[in-house]
Amino acid sequence: MALRRLAARIRQHDWLAVIIELVVVVAGVFIALQVSNWNDSRKETALGRQYLGRLRDELAQDVQDLRSISMFWTRVGEYGKGALAYAEKGVLVDDSAWKTLLAYYQASQVWPYRKPDVTFEEIRSSGDLRLIRNAELRARISRHYSAGAGSQVSEVLALIPRYRENVRGMTPWKIQEYIWANCYRAETTLQVLVDCEAPVSEEESRDVLEQYRQSRELTEDLRFWMVNVSNGLVLMRDIEAEALAIVGDLQREIAH
Repeated sequence: MALRRLAARIRQHDWLAVIIELVVVVAGVFIALQVSNWNDSRKETALGRQYLGRLRDELAQDVQDLRSISMFWTRVGEYGKGALAYAEKGVLVDDSAWKTLLAYYQASQVWPYRKPDVTFEEIRSSGDLRLIRNAELRARISRHYSAGAGSQVSEVLALIPRYRENVRGMTPWKIQEYIWANCYRAETTLQVLVDCEAPVSEEESRDVLEQYRQSRELTEDLRFWMVNVSNGLVLMRDIEAEALAIVGDLQREIAH
């Protein structure tokens, strides 16, 4: 309609009217573009806030998972120390051959840590990282997911140690069956290591322990594995602290 009127004004050589019509058309286009840009900006802002909320919730859950996994690895480390005390000095755990045997076995347990990154990968793959407007926060989040302690701990604690294979190869099957049925518990996504009563006599336990202690390779493998467990716990504490700090920053950004 506006273009037809403009064409008619031109044919009539009504130049003032032509100018007025052009101004009206340009103003209409400009306003439409502004409204479209405003709508796009509003949608991007809403999507950015949605991403921030999802990242916050994912990281908060990761903090809780890290605490559970750290408790598990701390327990594995305690068992390992008990086994090493016997391997190196002949000292039994609580003066019990069974508890020492159990310590050897439980020191071989593993729970690999895998950092959840579903939301971050979605944001990155879609090219929407720019929607996290705070450049410093965006950089911190990227570093958290792509480098640092997270990648290191995956390498350290994703390792299946040679010690695990060796100690299980040396442990009588009936004892292993008993340990899995009575000294280990799985609770949804959690692993729990528990002390349990002896299924064999102290004499039988000592016979197994003697085989453990006579194996120089087993002791060396245990030492190596305990270093990994110790380092992994330090790295997980670093990840937890970093994730917790980012959760706070995300919450403040959402509230801003």
